Amino acid sequence: TELAETAWASASTYRGSDRRGGANGARIRLTPMKNWDVNKPAQLSKVLAALEGIQKEAGGKVSLADLIVLGGVVAVEKAAKAGGVDVKVPFTPGRADATQEETEVESFAFLEPKADGFRNYVRKPIMSVEEHLVDRAQLLELTAPELTVLVGGLRALQVGDAKLGVLTSTPGTLTNDFFVNLLDMGTQWTAVGGKDNLFEGKDRKSGQTKWTASRADLIFGSHSQLRALAEVYGASDAKAKFVKDFVAAWTKVMNLDRFDLADRRKDAQKVVG
Repeated sequence: TELAETAWASASTYRGSDRRGGANGARIRLTPMKNWDVNKPAQLSKVLAALEGIQKEAGGKVSLADLIVLGGVVAVEKAAKAGGVDVKVPFTPGRADATQEETEVESFAFLEPKADGFRNYVRKPIMSVEEHLVDRAQLLELTAPELTVLVGGLRALQVGDAKLGVLTSTPGTLTNDFFVNLLDMGTQWTAVGGKDNLFEGKDRKSGQTKWTASRADLIFGSHSQLRALAEVYGASDAKAKFVKDFVAAWTKVMNLDRFDLADRRKDAQKVVG
């Protein structure tokens, strides 16, 4: 989970609006990104130290930027296998590492998210949390199905908040449990008093609290288009499709700033057009 979280934190800084951010450069190890609360600095430092050790053992022949993404690849494959699905996550090397001297701290500070629905993180929201989620999705150039499957997978992997929206009894395993339990008619969702972004999912019969979730989670049950997608991924026969689609969307995000790749250049031209 920590490897997946680090890879996502690195790549998801990309902004399609100005094409800044992304995994290339491994700036997540530099100031200011390494100190952002959303990136869990203590955990991040530990993961980066381990990856830097691997880089040193390899004689510096591989960039830390590639190792960060590769760590996410390994984590996703392992989590999918634990869920009963064998999958190969594509990986394309070729990233380079930026230096602190090449990173203007004040400029990059503007990339820090005020809220990130993908990780159920809220710092200083300027609009509703679910609107921040949709805004982040468009910056990552994601379609509605890609947004949906990524949120479901990231919750299952426990990327971000350790409890909020983690609607599964097997966190760290790549399953479609998020959608299954979110849409379970045996669960009644109610707002927690005094908390604008906190909801409890209680068993309708016993009244016992089973889950907690945010607005960024419940939007997949209340928005007509997103609910339709959630029902597809929450189906009993959708486990393999869920993993396949998650891997495709995950790989897309990992490569958003790889304009050296032919496929990515074509995608970028479509967005501009």
